[in-house]
Amino acid sequence: MDLLIVGGNSFIGSNLQAYLLGRDPSINIMNLDSARDNRMEDIMGLSRYQGRYSFKGGEVCDLSTYEHYLKVSDMVINCSSNIRGSFFREGMERYMRANTLGARILADSASRNHVPLIHVSSDEVYGSCPYTVHRRDESSPLDPTNSFATTIAAGERLVSIAGKESGTPMVIVRPCELIGPNQPAYGIVPRTIRSIMAGRPPTFREKGGERYRDWLHILDFCSAVEILMDSLTGSTEPVKQETEGEVHSPPGKTVISGTSVATVQTQPPEKKVARSVLSGVSVFNITSEMRYPIVDIIERTMKLMGSDLPLQESKEEGYRDLGYNPSGKKISYQGWHPRYNDVDEILKSTVDWFRENPDILQLTASSHLGP
Repeated sequence: MDLLIVGGNSFIGSNLQAYLLGRDPSINIMNLDSARDNRMEDIMGLSRYQGRYSFKGGEVCDLSTYEHYLKVSDMVINCSSNIRGSFFREGMERYMRANTLGARILADSASRNHVPLIHVSSDEVYGSCPYTVHRRDESSPLDPTNSFATTIAAGERLVSIAGKESGTPMVIVRPCELIGPNQPAYGIVPRTIRSIMAGRPPTFREKGGERYRDWLHILDFCSAVEILMDSLTGSTEPVKQETEGEVHSPPGKTVISGTSVATVQTQPPEKKVARSVLSGVSVFNITSEMRYPIVDIIERTMKLMGSDLPLQESKEEGYRDLGYNPSGKKISYQGWHPRYNDVDEILKSTVDWFRENPDILQLTASSHLGP
């Protein structure tokens, strides 16, 4: 299978590329991003896939730079959304171009060329809600409560319209808060790790005790995308738990393609479930439903790092969403369940990874933004 992954230098894109290349030797990937990131390719192990991994410089709004590659691809995955809300005001135009205009341009091109598309959105499109609200499924109305999530919701709706008008199969995925390797330093966990490694007290923002998220390891998100890819291509068989490209060591350690990316407790395989073949436009929440307050995750990270620094409340002003509370029931019908459901082990694997790659924490967020 030939894939075009847009925004492959991003946190999600880089992990997804390494995961898919390691899992399936028949997959070839073209990474479209604004500039080549040799550091990312080396650290995520992409450099070893010469002949199967390649890079093309370009922006998602500049169709002329990539439509030729889209035409010869079997599927397109859009990971290019800019998702750092605190940068929205100074980069509003860039957000709107990538999240809204770019999403529509890419979806239109996929439609014209009859190429299935997987579009990565966010659970933030549901809007803020208190902890006590019932889980929200894919039929819940979109009601984003911050500006940058509004651009993501707009892009998602435009993708949906393009798919419905053309009949091209398209899948929109709404992940919860992800944790794992190569995450930009503005993420909650790497930001906490960076503060502790620099000897600075970690901070939490307004209403940190009330604000919560669902937490999911990035590899679980990648496995969900893999299942949806197979569903789009007509495969109804459950994804194999082991392939030639995946090496399993004792429980608690997962190694993919020789790159240690997680040290997590692996649960027994779930009962196999035949998947539905996807057509038209489908939407899936990708969530573990492991819900914890943000302050709790910060404190767990501090404990894992042996930090006795005080936890300080940030004086930064501005509205903050409480949480989003998505339901993961629909994706479970496709046979997907998170393998990594011990949050402390997920955090430990992430802490270990950043300790081994401390330079990642020094990079500016801009180097991780998609095209």
